[in-house]
Amino acid sequence: MEVKKITQSLLERGVVKKASDLYLFPVANSYEISYRYHHEIECYKKIPSELAEKIVLYLKYLAGMDIAEKRKVQVGSATIQTKTGEFRVRLSSVGDYLNRETIVIRFLQSAEETRNYHYVLPNQYELLKKSVTKKGLYLFSGPTGAGKSTTMYELIKEMYRKNKKQVVTIEDPVEIEYHHFLQFQVNEKIDLTYDSLIKVCLRHRPDILIIGEIRDKQTAQMVVRAALTGHTVFSTIHASNKESVLLRLLDFGIPKMELNQCLKGVVYQEILQMRTDGNYGVLYDMSVNGVETNWQRSLDEAYKSKRISKEIYDVYS
Repeated sequence: MEVKKITQSLLERGVVKKASDLYLFPVANSYEISYRYHHEIECYKKIPSELAEKIVLYLKYLAGMDIAEKRKVQVGSATIQTKTGEFRVRLSSVGDYLNRETIVIRFLQSAEETRNYHYVLPNQYELLKKSVTKKGLYLFSGPTGAGKSTTMYELIKEMYRKNKKQVVTIEDPVEIEYHHFLQFQVNEKIDLTYDSLIKVCLRHRPDILIIGEIRDKQTAQMVVRAALTGHTVFSTIHASNKESVLLRLLDFGIPKMELNQCLKGVVYQEILQMRTDGNYGVLYDMSVNGVETNWQRSLDEAYKSKRISKEIYDVYS
């Protein structure tokens, strides 16, 4: 089977089985192909190194990455066409000490797929939706793959449907395509950085601005500045819990006085396996415009209402 068909088959399998990631890693004299389903990893098969290297090259070509460079970290994204439609992927590659490339493919959701989002405690999302009412900065944190972007998009789509607003997004890459929003993608090769794009987007006078991720001091400063000038800004930031978000911003040098003025909401979330139907659902911990939840109490409620198992309860307590 030719490389293109094999690659297509691997990607389509991930979509059908609702995997979050596909991995190609070198192991001894071969490559291992694995899929991630939230917290579980399935070792699918091993293939010869020669074939794996061709698959990696083809994937990098699709994503517009430098196929000649094997050592440096590279990221890219692509839209994959299939018989049943199309889907988007984000790719990340790097070479190991033996100059063998590894590649990780993240399957990105479409705007339509986010409608199938599950919640461990459904009332939490309704509470969050009603609480996001004021202009200012709203930050979402949680592990990679916890659905932070999906939560942001669901909230903003609701706001857009109720009252047509101009929504501008800046992401690296665009994770969820939604044709009602003006979407920009970071490309540092041509100086389209978060910083430069935020400056340009503010001239569009958006009602809502989505910044994919706060990664550094400069982006943090621009995000806070946008919120202080009267914009509604949504973004994500890496933090281990709700309380750590403020500490991360202070570490980036943001004055506490400015945060007191513009920070309206902090949401921490994780994806847990639910007991009721085997699906995975989001559990939130939030502090939004005076509405407060407690992670442990939410876990207690989920366990007592038989939404999660004792095993899951113990892991996240």
